[in-house]
Amino acid sequence: MKPQDLSRYDEVLLEVFLRHYRQGERYLKFHKDELVEICKQRGIAIRNIPDIIYTYRSRRSLPDRILSTGYWAIEPAGRGSYAFRLLQNAPHFGIPFHDFAPVDIYNAIPDVVEKLLRNDEQSLLTRVLYNRLVDIFTGLTCFHLQNHYRSFVVGMGEVELDALYVGVDKSGMLHIIPIEAKSPAENEMIGRIQISQMAKLVRQDFPDLHRRILAIKQLHDGTIAVVEFDDRIEPDEFKIVSVSRFRLIEISK
Repeated sequence: MKPQDLSRYDEVLLEVFLRHYRQGERYLKFHKDELVEICKQRGIAIRNIPDIIYTYRSRRSLPDRILSTGYWAIEPAGRGSYAFRLLQNAPHFGIPFHDFAPVDIYNAIPDVVEKLLRNDEQSLLTRVLYNRLVDIFTGLTCFHLQNHYRSFVVGMGEVELDALYVGVDKSGMLHIIPIEAKSPAENEMIGRIQISQMAKLVRQDFPDLHRRILAIKQLHDGTIAVVEFDDRIEPDEFKIVSVSRFRLIEISK
């Protein structure tokens, strides 16, 4: 994204925030139409208005003027609506992935697939699937249900999971496993709001199953980090349970 586009995003979002901000309030709801209105008033051409929201939820910190008033994050608040929510913790998890020694896993991806993969989230999910990293990390026998699992979550609107698995343990207990995937880009961060959304979705759609909440990120050195969060609901409640880093290697001939 071009620097001038980011500065426009900052400009638009800051105006929305200042329209609603009152000292002491922790939840500021606004509608997508407000973003459209401000863009028109300022002569700013932004084709995909929802991309403004997505950018600040996972790829970019909010403007400094907003953050000077606290740890604000943006979350969905119904159809076409969003909200600035004041958190007690930083909105993105700062995880020192390279502090964890990589575990070597023999690469099971067929050559014909490997040569066509890219460094994006979907290719990352393919690497995880072929190498059964969800099974290895969780200790469960896991089955891939689908990517891009979408559901309307009451009070939030439509939520999308990057991937969804189901796992079975040695006692036959089923575990539902939502996954948030992140590419190697430095600005692809794991956010508290996204983890909370995943947890709320699977609680709603699979109320009778145990839950394992995961995020995966491909790092610049080619290793794949997997993070598990505890089974909570609200963004500030989540804590990291475990982190592993996997390195895919070839079998020596």
